Amino acid sequence: MLKTLLRSLFAGLNGPRPFAVEYWDGDRILYGQGEPAFTLRFTREPDGAPDEPVVYLGECYMDGALEIDGSWDALLATMVAGSATLIGRGTGKALGWLGEKLAARRERQSHNVRHHYDIGNDFYRLWLDETLTYSCAYFRTPDDTLEAAQRNKVALCLDKLGVGEGTRLLDIGCGWGEMAIAAARRGARVVGITLSQEQRAGACERVRAAGLEGRVDIRLQDYLDLDGNVERFDRVVSVGMFEHVGRGHHHDFFARASDVLEEGGLMLLHTITGPESRETNPWIEKYIFPGGYIPAPETLVSALPAHRFQLVHMESLRLHYAQTLQCWLKRYKAVTPQVLAMFDTRFERMWTMYLRGCSAAFRAGDLDIHQLLVSKGNNNTLPRDWGYLYGGGAPLDWAGAADSPG
Repeated sequence: MLKTLLRSLFAGLNGPRPFAVEYWDGDRILYGQGEPAFTLRFTREPDGAPDEPVVYLGECYMDGALEIDGSWDALLATMVAGSATLIGRGTGKALGWLGEKLAARRERQSHNVRHHYDIGNDFYRLWLDETLTYSCAYFRTPDDTLEAAQRNKVALCLDKLGVGEGTRLLDIGCGWGEMAIAAARRGARVVGITLSQEQRAGACERVRAAGLEGRVDIRLQDYLDLDGNVERFDRVVSVGMFEHVGRGHHHDFFARASDVLEEGGLMLLHTITGPESRETNPWIEKYIFPGGYIPAPETLVSALPAHRFQLVHMESLRLHYAQTLQCWLKRYKAVTPQVLAMFDTRFERMWTMYLRGCSAAFRAGDLDIHQLLVSKGNNNTLPRDWGYLYGGGAPLDWAGAADSPG
């Protein structure tokens, strides 16, 4: 019965490349014509039934009942092509969040963040680079190390924002503090906020070690508690946090950011995007990022005017994130014994699938990542062009272009 269900499931996938399935009884079926790009190999008969196919197949891999041989890029391309078969894009749960009370929403968001980031700083230190930066890096050259690429990304963000001596910077979702530390070294005064107790403890430790306690304040704070009547900033940056805001709450985020940003101030938003706004896939929702919601670029851009934001600059870093994930995967697999000493085999395989699958998703799937630079009202101090970001020169200003009598 189970084999019949699985055969029906795989027959419904019309991917761009042929693939094969090897069952626990030795039966092998080829879907499509030619050499298979990947093979799904069942090592034993799995438990349960594939009611939610993506979750089911992910759990089979986590339990060791399924191995995936060959190209993960082809696998992800097949999943995207067969999303109607594999993933029910239901909205019931997400719509249920829209009307929840603010206190419940705060607790849910805090719980979701703790689920992923409070695994423990020791776990992340095993395979992240020295900067402890857990977001898309920026590879200026093919030879960049992961650490160099992460420092490139931080510098790119701060350069776009024009952060320098005396800048008051708010970092929403500050992680382990690398952005805040780098900004403070440029002379900025920084407030970083996070909902993760582990991240705050690690960030505070790094700030102390850098001797920057007088310039950086790391807080355990919800962005919903930001208040422009209490404090305001010249610049706001948010990297890798917006995916946690959730469906129906994008305007809340932009409203709070606008409220604390000075007139003419700049905000840089760095977030995963998709071809349409949607929840993350069910397996990632259950095991990795509960409550995740991926916006479409046009959804973000259309939300800006209501909060007096103007789009200034936007770019895709899709392949940079694919490369970042490949680096993380290589480093993660190198410390498998240490991961197994901390957790169990199922956890180790879960994170292997997450990192490998996400890397493939940014190369061959339909995920992207964008940086949006926006101004609150007009900002007339912006550079004349953006070539300096990539060519290494100084930014050109608009000197002499001010309004004057004709």
